[in-house]
Amino acid sequence: MIQIRKTFKKALAAVAITAATVTATLPGMAQAAEKGHILAHVMPTDHIFNSVSEEFMKKLDELSGGTVKIEYHPGGDLGDWSTITEQVMQGAIPMTMAWSNSELDPRLDIANLGYVADDWASAKKVYGPGSKMDKLFGEIYGGLYVELLGTLPTDFTGYVVRKGVDVPVNIPEDSKGFKIRVPNYPMAIDRYSALGFSVVPMAFSEVHTALQTGAIDGRAFSPPYEVLLFRDVLKAFVYTRESFEPTFWIASKHWLASLSDQERKWVREAADHATQWAWNNAEEFSKGWLDKIRAAGIEVLEQDPAQAAAYKKTVMEVEWPIMENLLGKQVMDELKETAGL
Repeated sequence: MIQIRKTFKKALAAVAITAATVTATLPGMAQAAEKGHILAHVMPTDHIFNSVSEEFMKKLDELSGGTVKIEYHPGGDLGDWSTITEQVMQGAIPMTMAWSNSELDPRLDIANLGYVADDWASAKKVYGPGSKMDKLFGEIYGGLYVELLGTLPTDFTGYVVRKGVDVPVNIPEDSKGFKIRVPNYPMAIDRYSALGFSVVPMAFSEVHTALQTGAIDGRAFSPPYEVLLFRDVLKAFVYTRESFEPTFWIASKHWLASLSDQERKWVREAADHATQWAWNNAEEFSKGWLDKIRAAGIEVLEQDPAQAAAYKKTVMEVEWPIMENLLGKQVMDELKETAGL
């Protein structure tokens, strides 16, 4: 907890520096707008981010009569997602779609909280447009010099298993000695340690090589659309649905301030349209990825009710008290009520 507070103070200090210097970027924004306002993200064109971006650009073109143009950069050609997020906070890039980063604010770890939703209908109720979580994320990002244009759905997560090892399904009996990669943040480490795995915090860029060499046996927090990145070394995908992965479409407040009132209205209306489109279509994207995984010869496994109940109990007992300490009992009680827990 001490480390979290230190990180949070460091992030706030960085934001304060940004606020003091960002006005220098505003003339550059006006010049950049001649080519189009930049929307950048790191995902390829078969990801839902691309379809949402296309819906947004089409609607914005319709609303503005083609007067507000977007310079679109998918695929990470402007940097990795954390770098692009920082540039949006600084006002250097107008918009991006990205994941939660608890180094900016530890409360964003609630985006990784286990078993907040069990299916797509409950995910929309918890995270969708106008939900309490959507408003909470808006408040958090508002303190980081960006505006949340929309909380976007991607998918539920599970874990992948490499070739040459047994697939752990009965947890914790099967997980003993199974080396699983987790992202290097405390709640992820705590979750998989409690589930009985041998936890290996590791950068995402190192995962493929580690699976090939056997340094790890699997990777946790894997949504279906990332499974095929490692298709050559994978035996199975255990689709636990233990976490729902909301992502965040954010815009620089300084960029928004540089627009006219009418342009801001168009941008927000187009973003609302595209966000609603995402929630209406994300489940079909998920089914498509699962079909591709199976077609690649990777087995998709799901837990039976008893296995799922035991797994869920362990995760919630570990993680929910951590988030209650960060957000307060009232917020977590409201979340439980919304999620039907």
